[in-house]
Amino acid sequence: MEIKIHRGLDQIGGCITEIWTDSSRVFIDFGQNLPGNGKTATPKEDALMVADIIRNNEKEHQAVFYTHAHEDHVGLFRYIPLEQYIGEGSKELLLIKYNTLLERYELEKSASHQLQISDREAEQPEESYRTTKTLIDKLETFRTWKRTVPKECPVPITVGDIRVTPFFTCHSIYDAHMFLVEADGKRIWHTGDYRQHGYMGKALFPMLRRYATNIDLLITEGTMLKRKDKCIHECEVSRKMESVMQAFKYVFILASATDIERLASIKMAAKNTQKPLCILSLFMKRTMEFFTEREVSLSRGLFSFAPLFYTDKLYGKLKRRGFAMVVGTSQADRIKELLDKLPQEETLLIYSSWDGYYKNAEQVKANSKYKEFREMFHNVVDIHTSGHADKATIRKVIETVRPKEVICIHKEAGATL
Repeated sequence: MEIKIHRGLDQIGGCITEIWTDSSRVFIDFGQNLPGNGKTATPKEDALMVADIIRNNEKEHQAVFYTHAHEDHVGLFRYIPLEQYIGEGSKELLLIKYNTLLERYELEKSASHQLQISDREAEQPEESYRTTKTLIDKLETFRTWKRTVPKECPVPITVGDIRVTPFFTCHSIYDAHMFLVEADGKRIWHTGDYRQHGYMGKALFPMLRRYATNIDLLITEGTMLKRKDKCIHECEVSRKMESVMQAFKYVFILASATDIERLASIKMAAKNTQKPLCILSLFMKRTMEFFTEREVSLSRGLFSFAPLFYTDKLYGKLKRRGFAMVVGTSQADRIKELLDKLPQEETLLIYSSWDGYYKNAEQVKANSKYKEFREMFHNVVDIHTSGHADKATIRKVIETVRPKEVICIHKEAGATL
């Protein structure tokens, strides 16, 4: 069994790992480069790069496995001609995302037709619609595995003479997995992205002690190796949010719709301060419904969500009572309209995303939406914790697994243990 890291040794995201034997090979992740990490590429350049990797070293049996549904791990799936595998929950999240986009583009197409705008302007929503429909069709062909029930052993997936076993883990998106890859009497453990300081993180080390044994090579993420951010537990995130929510009547929280644990932290803080939990996004509504359906029993209600979907009809009631509203940068225009009606001294933004999006000049240049969103608010506080393992956790993982060799990927150039 041999291995090649195509991308990820000196950049965060854009990960591509190839593992092969004489007759078989698997790829773990085919990720899009993140803004400010790795070379910026056009769709055509991405397609050519993927085609070059795929046709080199072809085998009789081959497939791609995805650790989770973040774009820097799954973003190049549209160009892959091989069989593709992903967790059942991750596939559903991606389908929710693209089907919601498809509905938006359908509305834009309809509006373009009614307004009788120019052919060039009308083509924009039409092209977006066709592209998104193609992505949905591609996703529908993905093969999946079910998340293993607690206390049961995961079932391996066989690709020729390579066995790949998925293990559920904690990350800042729902349904992330690690992989045990076995062939030729060798065992590789690929962590994907992970952390211990989330609600689901308590299972990390019991799982490693049970299954990550006799490992020849450990491939671990190293996102935090050069960063000085302090990783607090999601419980502490919730407590900090609760504290500041008590001081403001109208609270907006900028957070990801796919991060089930952060949404739970926000929900608990809102509940403890007796603020109605509100949302503006159809995508967030659907992810919350999905999380509730899948996880309400296993989590004893922690991952049960029943937010109010904000409309102008609710404005009067919520202005009197106050609220906690989870939002994204794509809703900036609607938020601005609402902010203009509210007293700024009673309004707060809790920025619950990576601060590099607004502090790092390269990140701001690549995507200025986070910085612009913050600047709409008079009162802002950062309350966040990373979706990635800190340096101490990475060391503990290595000490627990005790592999013969270690490779760190998904890390900045020059980052070391």
